[in-house]
Amino acid sequence: MRRLLAAVCFCALTAVVAHSKVARAAEPQGGGDSSFSEKVGDAAKKIGKKIEEGFKKTAKKLEEKRVPEKVEQKFKKAADKTAEGFEKADRKIRDKLAD
Repeated sequence: MRRLLAAVCFCALTAVVAHSKVARAAEPQGGGDSSFSEKVGDAAKKIGKKIEEGFKKTAKKLEEKRVPEKVEQKFKKAADKTAEGFEKADRKIRDKLAD
């Protein structure tokens, strides 16, 4: 799950960085007004920060809910029930063969 979150975060940040580079490339080379490109760059940075905060909150919620531990407990419970079922079947077969 962390790998997925890391991959999505990486992609989002890559998109923000690429967007800011495109905005900087669109700036006039002369001493002209670069306020538009600055605004675009600032907006891209803010979006990147918001995305990063969102991923951090999501990761924290998953850790708080202890999702991996709960899944592990469910698998263990299912394995225990399966083992009990096989034990019962073994006892029944032995009882029938003993008769």
